[in-house]
Amino acid sequence: MLKEAPASAMKKRISLLIALLLIVISCNDPETTVTDCVRHDGSVLRKAELKYDKNELTMKDYGIPVDSTWKLHDSLSISDQGDTTWFLLAEKLFESVDEINKSYLADTGKNSNVPRSSFFEHKFKWFTTVFYFSEKCGKSLVHGYPAANFLNTEEIEFRNMPAFKREEMLAGPDSLRYKALSDSLDEHTAKWMVKSFISEWIEETGAMCIASGKDTLVKEILRAHKTEFDTLILLNSDFSKSYARIIGDSIYKRFQPELDSAIKLSDEKLDRSFSFKDYTMQIVMPEKVKSSNGYLMSGGEVAWPVKGELFLTDDYIMWAETKEVNYWAIFLTALALLIIPFEIIKHIRKKTDKKK
Repeated sequence: MLKEAPASAMKKRISLLIALLLIVISCNDPETTVTDCVRHDGSVLRKAELKYDKNELTMKDYGIPVDSTWKLHDSLSISDQGDTTWFLLAEKLFESVDEINKSYLADTGKNSNVPRSSFFEHKFKWFTTVFYFSEKCGKSLVHGYPAANFLNTEEIEFRNMPAFKREEMLAGPDSLRYKALSDSLDEHTAKWMVKSFISEWIEETGAMCIASGKDTLVKEILRAHKTEFDTLILLNSDFSKSYARIIGDSIYKRFQPELDSAIKLSDEKLDRSFSFKDYTMQIVMPEKVKSSNGYLMSGGEVAWPVKGELFLTDDYIMWAETKEVNYWAIFLTALALLIIPFEIIKHIRKKTDKKK
């Protein structure tokens, strides 16, 4: 009799994933905004704000590591309609990105299973000094497909906008256009996730078969049926029974331990993105932002959404770059350009006088 539990778990997992993508779900969790205020020396004042309609905010609700070394400040506001909103602001000065990265490594919170890091660099170029800062979330699936293989440029830009901006567009004068774009994005995202998960499962199965000394052709056998596997999941079929029939009872029984273990491992990787607590990331650079891959806000800060699907198969890097003009270098250069010709003329005159 075929063992169905692990494959059934994968099927349910993927089905739930698609449902979450294609159905609007009201999530009543606190909203989190993380702001990194980057200074010229590389130190970072990190601020994390929680916003909620209940007076139930704690440090555990942040999507980043926050502990007792942070300064906390709570407040509330009451709207004209009498609705109360509670806020909890935490802030801490990090002397360098190394300190931020150490806090990520020591994190035990909700998002601790996602590798995250910060990076700062400044380059002196005489007339200017370039400052670069980035936040990175490491990808969950190693063998998945790049999102760009399934999403067009407009869909990717819409997906990467902060949540509040997408909501504005969906409620604005072009709402029908952006609703269609949102629906198209959901549909293509579902296909991308399903195909990426199947790819991860196949590659992990192959690696485990090699490790156990079994026939390494199992990957080729599974790859030959990738389209059928994808269709089964997208049609919400009973994957646990159907995929076994596709590859054949003899193949299934021979590689059952590896197939089941690969499903479990791939599911754990998927969960890094699937269970991630979303937040909005903002970066404030020491000078006016010159280039970035984020959304430039009216106050000069740059914003990104941080959610699991954005780093499912690709490293998600949020970066901003700015330049500081070195006026002292310009002054010295101008001074040198004025002085050097006079010195050259002076030197030529001396040589001429000696010849006379």
